[in-house]
Amino acid sequence: LTSLAETIISPPKRSLSSSKVRGSISIGGVDAAKWDRSMLKRRTGILLNDIRTAADTASIVSGLTLEEVLEPLNGSKTLDPGRQLSAVEKASMLLSMKITGLYTSLLPKLPSKWSTVITANEEDLRPSPLRPRSTVLSPSEWSKLLLAKILAQTISDNDNSAASNDKIDSCLMGSVLILDDPTVLLSEVEEATLLNKIRRTGAATVMSTNKWATGRFADKVAVIKDGRVVETGTHNELLSRGPQQSLYAAKWQAMTMQ
Repeated sequence: LTSLAETIISPPKRSLSSSKVRGSISIGGVDAAKWDRSMLKRRTGILLNDIRTAADTASIVSGLTLEEVLEPLNGSKTLDPGRQLSAVEKASMLLSMKITGLYTSLLPKLPSKWSTVITANEEDLRPSPLRPRSTVLSPSEWSKLLLAKILAQTISDNDNSAASNDKIDSCLMGSVLILDDPTVLLSEVEEATLLNKIRRTGAATVMSTNKWATGRFADKVAVIKDGRVVETGTHNELLSRGPQQSLYAAKWQAMTMQ
């Protein structure tokens, strides 16, 4: 997914961490290189996730309030730290919390709601006159919050006239989400609820996962083995090939027979 993300947002060459060996990437049937780059960056939400990256990000934003973590960046914060959030930015933050489920599972229990200082470090719970009271989030809550941060930014940046800015349905119409294993720490119920809400946003979503059961939620599954795509199809199409002809079907059978 890193190569896909870098092809779309086209970072400076010195910042590239992957190389595309062959093939092409198109959006809406048009080669990514032919799209307006600034628009693609605004319309693309990217979550590249691994245990170290998630932990590092949580550590970096620890000590900020929930509002500060989710606040969409537009370049003006450095120039005017005291600026007020716009209605669009507030709406995007609220929608991101609803999509990830944090609006009902986390926000009600925070002592100061949006102004609550959150942390990944239990040491911050020790009383100190030098810092405000903090609330420690669980790894699952952090995974949802980091996804919510990406969603809030992408919703705020979406300037598609067909997109909604006050409800989940179609709030990301015209946007692209590239999500690396976003449900790894979620239960099956949480995963199903999250993916259903992401589908409702209208975003074109490319998601990687090591959880074979997640394939049943996808419009199309691409199975990768040893760095290359070995089969594609819908969940039902791949299962219909049987375990002898399909790696996906074989993995599914092994999983369901346990």
